[in-house]
Amino acid sequence: MVLGDTIVNGIGRLCMLAVAGMVLSGCAMYSVAGEFEDSGQMFFGHAAVSPVDIGMIDVQTADGRLNCSGSTQVTRRGSLMSNVGAQGRATVTCTDGRTFKVDFIQTSESGGHGQGIDDSGRIVKMFFDMSSSTARARLEKGRLDALIR
Repeated sequence: MVLGDTIVNGIGRLCMLAVAGMVLSGCAMYSVAGEFEDSGQMFFGHAAVSPVDIGMIDVQTADGRLNCSGSTQVTRRGSLMSNVGAQGRATVTCTDGRTFKVDFIQTSESGGHGQGIDDSGRIVKMFFDMSSSTARARLEKGRLDALIR
């Protein structure tokens, strides 16, 4: 029985991977740049959103000490003809145990921004774009704007 259960579990895992592959093929891929506002610690990574509006996000801090991953879901579409105005949420867990949730909005066909809070009440900001350099530039602009205020 143990061998049979192992085979069934293995087949189940393979099926889940195959389904995930089919769902994520044709994904919109975004570069992510963000910041834990209290510490100023920046993070960078990627998010993939499938045609059925679910996806994954993986980021790590600039120094590589903290890795975070989780899921995304588009919860509202502005239009069937455009991604602009789409809204959603990402829920992310980090290797240090913190969890944060970010609400996001797509402000252009190529990207947008989000803001959220971690489980200790600290603010998290992020920008996403199909261009890595644009996501990073938007993060830097946001940091400079905060200094001016």
